[in-house]
Amino acid sequence: MPGVFFVDDAGTAQLVHEYQGGDYTLADIVPNFQLGELVESGNEDETVLLLTRDDLRTLKWMADAYSFDHEEAFIEMCLEITRFAIGRKGDELSFMANF
Repeated sequence: MPGVFFVDDAGTAQLVHEYQGGDYTLADIVPNFQLGELVESGNEDETVLLLTRDDLRTLKWMADAYSFDHEEAFIEMCLEITRFAIGRKGDELSFMANF
């Protein structure tokens, strides 16, 4: 299933956002909001984005503030990531996308 997954330290993936079709990717967070760090996953069909707690707080604010400037599915992906991160441990969270 194409989507965005949270990847824990053990490498276990949990679905955060199911891809809704359209012209958006997880990697779009970096150029659109200047947040996060893209890292190599070892698989060319995957994108891995590391987000700090500060990044996640800013992502929530940016997604709300610029919701009319970006595709609805992209904004929903951003908001689902921030909602998922609430209550998770760690200073930096890793998300992987396979679309």
